[in-house]
Amino acid sequence: MKKIKVELSQAGIQRAIREVKGYKQSLIDKNEIFVQRLTEIGIPVIDERIAAAQGDSDKNHNTYIKVNSFGGHSRAVLTVEGIDILFIEFGAGVYHNGSAGGSPHPKGQEFGYTIGSYGKGQGKNDYWFYTAETGESVMSHGTEATMPVYSASVEIQRRIREIAKEVFS
Repeated sequence: MKKIKVELSQAGIQRAIREVKGYKQSLIDKNEIFVQRLTEIGIPVIDERIAAAQGDSDKNHNTYIKVNSFGGHSRAVLTVEGIDILFIEFGAGVYHNGSAGGSPHPKGQEFGYTIGSYGKGQGKNDYWFYTAETGESVMSHGTEATMPVYSASVEIQRRIREIAKEVFS
């Protein structure tokens, strides 16, 4: 808690006003740092989970943070981009993920990403074939749901108080 002493004079009151304004600005600055630090926690979680995914999905991805501050508020967005990110997040195929129609992801049913529901529904099988960009036929067992974004959100929530204490103390 910040204490501001006020001398009951014109100069003392002006000094106290400057201190309050400075303290207000420091809270705004710390809030921007706080949201940035929270999102930074997610990047290694995402990278580790994607690297660990079993299956034949493309693991190339780009993860970045965008911070916007406006009117004393800060907002950070953690973004992961990649051609097969949804397959890695929610899983594709029964081979790695259990029965068709279910979802190993806690939000899979809610968002409509259930095993075997994508495309032609071939994920209901232990394996299927697709045509690669090269024109060759490729056998696929799908991809294990490793939930990189969901896991990052869980880790961020787990560490929110810790980061708040570090930034605002």
